[in-house]
Amino acid sequence: MNYLSKYFRIFIIVAFIFSMQQSYAQSQSNKDIVIGKSFTLHSNILNEDREVYVSLPLNYDRNIHGYPVIIVMDAEYLFEVTNSIVKIKASRNEMPESIVIGIPNNTGNRYDMAMQLSYPDGRTFFGDADGKAIKSYLAFIKKEIFPFLMDNYRVNNHKTIIGMSPTFGPVLEAFWDEPDLFDGYIVLAAELAVKTASGETVQERISHAIQDKKRSKSAIYIGKASDDLKRRPKEEASAYIELNQKLENTSNPNISYKIEVLENENHYGMSITGIKHGLETIYPYEKWSIPYRDFWNSENPANEIKTFYNRLSNQYGFKILPLEDSFYAAQTLLGTVRRLERQGRIKELKEVLKLAIKYYPNSEELKNFISRIN
Repeated sequence: MNYLSKYFRIFIIVAFIFSMQQSYAQSQSNKDIVIGKSFTLHSNILNEDREVYVSLPLNYDRNIHGYPVIIVMDAEYLFEVTNSIVKIKASRNEMPESIVIGIPNNTGNRYDMAMQLSYPDGRTFFGDADGKAIKSYLAFIKKEIFPFLMDNYRVNNHKTIIGMSPTFGPVLEAFWDEPDLFDGYIVLAAELAVKTASGETVQERISHAIQDKKRSKSAIYIGKASDDLKRRPKEEASAYIELNQKLENTSNPNISYKIEVLENENHYGMSITGIKHGLETIYPYEKWSIPYRDFWNSENPANEIKTFYNRLSNQYGFKILPLEDSFYAAQTLLGTVRRLERQGRIKELKEVLKLAIKYYPNSEELKNFISRIN
């Protein structure tokens, strides 16, 4: 009995040690994946506390340059997907790294941002919504959110806003009434054939705004799911066709736009494709096709990189930097440096490093590369 008891005690001890090891391993692996932070901002304009989400670009804390801002309405639904799309596109040189700001809705207040819209027969689209609070929400963004961001984050002057039915109200109001407030507008699940409080349809007001050549440069994306058209009067589908046709004949060099119906998409599901297409309207491929192979093959890669990004910066009105590095991407500053090192082009490599450390003076990887080459 003592013999069995001895081995039973040994078994208990071993099992206890194993369970502790498992528990320790789990505690080490159970780490939060953090994509941003939230804070509460009291709004004197809205007379309430508002939660705000913030997601910063990679290496924000050790970099020194400013970033564009993307304001996301309906943030409890659209913040994470917007953040993911922005991160992927920026990491592939398709847009600049950006600070993503989410404004979630306070309980029950989402329709405060709905426009007063009606059908020709008098039926209202958003029920009792009168659109009167929209200007207050724009004032909240302009006079409280933007100053807070400027005081606490390195934001530059380029701003984009994203809204989805019914929170596209502030997006469209800003587009046609406060055209200098944002540079990019992304309108998801938009209604075009309905009348606004002015008596004009949304289609007509958008058309007038896009054709106004006195406006400063901006870009607007308007998208709708094909599934929504099944529950709309036929005039809604016609409005998308007619608006595109009219704008084809009256182009405005100051305004970039894309207006489309997304086939095989539903009301909320279209947000993924819509946000992607919206960002591509603001940052189109023809401007963001970065010719790194031309840089690499040139006699002076550093000068070619600098010249290209200076020109791109001038087009947008803020300083755009080439990526320092990225996930499995050679089309970056460090990717260029590694390539030149493999080719034995040390003189050109040093020039690129000199340029890169001006852009990213706190980069330890760049500093280590410089010390190793020198």
